[in-house]
Amino acid sequence: MHRDTVSKRLADLPFEAGKKGAKLYSSEHALAAIYKTDSLEAARAEQARTAAQLNAIRAEDLRKTRIPIATVLQAHDEILQAIAATLKPAKGKLLTQDLINDIFDKFRSIPAKLKW
Repeated sequence: MHRDTVSKRLADLPFEAGKKGAKLYSSEHALAAIYKTDSLEAARAEQARTAAQLNAIRAEDLRKTRIPIATVLQAHDEILQAIAATLKPAKGKLLTQDLINDIFDKFRSIPAKLKW
């Protein structure tokens, strides 16, 4: 809930003054007013429900930002095989600028292979 919404719902409740201008409310009355319920148990149940919803949203967001390990390992293996295929024919020879650039291009292609 937005803090302005909470402030509006607590506006008519009695409070005690705390440090630095804090308003201290009775949790039983404050939760009932915030969640617009008649009892503390109902307010706690509503608070638990909203916390569960928030956790589900966070978990979904986290799943969208993490790359599955199988995808990473496959891309890693493909890149290493491509680099090995580039280096093996050059065994015993000097690394040219083109060969070095080709190797770095393979590293730069990793994000595209991850498709994320």
